[in-house]
Amino acid sequence: MKEDTIVQFECFETTIEPDEFVLRWEHYAKRLASKDIEVTLQQQTGIKNRFKYVSQHKWPQDNFRFVFMKGRYSENFPECNVKVIQAGGYAPVQIECIHDTDADDVKIMLFTSRAETDISFYKQLSSYRYLNIYQAYYESSLYAYILEFFVEQIHARELIRQIKTQTADTEIGMYKECLVLDE
Repeated sequence: MKEDTIVQFECFETTIEPDEFVLRWEHYAKRLASKDIEVTLQQQTGIKNRFKYVSQHKWPQDNFRFVFMKGRYSENFPECNVKVIQAGGYAPVQIECIHDTDADDVKIMLFTSRAETDISFYKQLSSYRYLNIYQAYYESSLYAYILEFFVEQIHARELIRQIKTQTADTEIGMYKECLVLDE
């Protein structure tokens, strides 16, 4: 990922089954089709009855624009049971993983709204392989930082436990990539 990249994060909550959601999301996201951006969609694992997703839109900084719903932080897909939460635009601070990870790796995403978050604490944790850190690019972004830990499946629960002992006011979950748009 280039230094002059802005990453837009959108979060989705729904009760729609994953296969149906991915089809609706893909149709909805087609308007993003551009050779300048990379779009990925991740599904949170380990939750029941409610499905959570995070999409990432990587833009060149000089061509960045919000593309899903504009204005409010939380809206809905048209005619669907999908809540959309605009997390905002983020600048990469540290990118260690820019490639596909091993098959037994999982991604743990951490969302914190505290600007005074001690990032050095997370860098010192030992059980992850790679750590990507994004910092809010705009004051209106929902979170101060979004962190992506890439960790072996067998160490994932322990890493989550370590993080939760330090920071109780964050959102955290395990995610797996479920769709990459290649237009």
